[in-house]
Amino acid sequence: MSSRNLIFMLAALEVLAILPIASFPALMPDFIAAWGLSNTEAGWIAGVYYLGYMLVVTHAVMLTDRFDARLIFAGGAVVTGLSTVAFALFADGFWSGFLLRAIGGIGQAAIYMPGLRALTDRLQGGEQSRAVTFYTASYSIAVAASFTVTGLVAESFGWRWSFAVVGGLSLIAGLLAWWLLAPHAPPVRDKAAGGFALRPVLRNRDAMGYIIGYAAHGFELTAMRAWITAFLVFVLARDPAVAAALPSATVLAALVTLIGLPASLLGNELALKIGRRRALVGIMTISAVMGLAFGFTAWLPVWAVLLFSAIYFVFICGDSGSLTSGMMAAAEPEHRASTMALHSSLGFGISVLGPLFVGFALDAAQYLADGQSVLTWGIGLAVMGLGALIGPLALVRTGRSLQSR
Repeated sequence: MSSRNLIFMLAALEVLAILPIASFPALMPDFIAAWGLSNTEAGWIAGVYYLGYMLVVTHAVMLTDRFDARLIFAGGAVVTGLSTVAFALFADGFWSGFLLRAIGGIGQAAIYMPGLRALTDRLQGGEQSRAVTFYTASYSIAVAASFTVTGLVAESFGWRWSFAVVGGLSLIAGLLAWWLLAPHAPPVRDKAAGGFALRPVLRNRDAMGYIIGYAAHGFELTAMRAWITAFLVFVLARDPAVAAALPSATVLAALVTLIGLPASLLGNELALKIGRRRALVGIMTISAVMGLAFGFTAWLPVWAVLLFSAIYFVFICGDSGSLTSGMMAAAEPEHRASTMALHSSLGFGISVLGPLFVGFALDAAQYLADGQSVLTWGIGLAVMGLGALIGPLALVRTGRSLQSR
């Protein structure tokens, strides 16, 4: 199989396998109403997906040193698919939703980074940087498709059918990965060599800058994905005449998140031209500032809110591919699996806090303001920008440390 076909095939399998990721956020306003959830409880269900991911991803990535990564990927897709189908059949409130989404996150821990390992193991040299960026950017296609498929199926057949559909497609992705990908022997067979080595990764200041930046990126990104639909529902309700002429908030959220694919690719190309660290600091700083202002845009006309949302998401996603490819380039070859594991576990672990902190801030602001208002959303969503600021600060600090050596 040619390198190009391999890249496209793994990106397509990634999209199918990750389809359940935004199913709950896509319909969050409906679940809040149907299950009587507070914003904090809804944030927990949205964020626990990443908690499940964090708890397992280190072990899943380290297994790729002992087993073919394609097998880990396939198993993760099956777990995610089964848990999502189970959500469709059995979820009926906070605790059942919380548990089944956590299991879905556990499955995803064996999809994203093991899939990246399956890709890089089968490529050589200069092919890897753009392949990593394209694979990473395809995550945005998966999220946009998740919003779209979930929303459209739910509108016609109800939310249970929508979860069943995306869960079934994730199952199919696991079977296809096992069947279509050629077997590949892992480079490390010795158990002692395949262990998780945290200390050498922490000493690698170059890699740690990208890892901390990725964690800040994850905090902002997952918060945005979790709350964008609910925010757009609020914005559209303020102008019913305009809302009647537009698609649903779920479809609008899908369109906004789809922008993440070209944004990540373009961000990586910019990094190749002007320097990765310089590009990342600029992109992440602008993203953080826009995050601080995002909720307050509800005072603007609907078209302006949608335009701001799209531009904001460009900057949120513009750093994703470069952060991951930077980590891969900075990783010491003998500790690559450990570096990937920390990158993913810390990144997605901090991602748990994004939806939760926004939900908590919304509940607190709503209590103080005695109900939903633009001020409520402005305060709640500003949390995204505050968390995102950690990224450029970490990159600047580690960059200076490297220059001083």
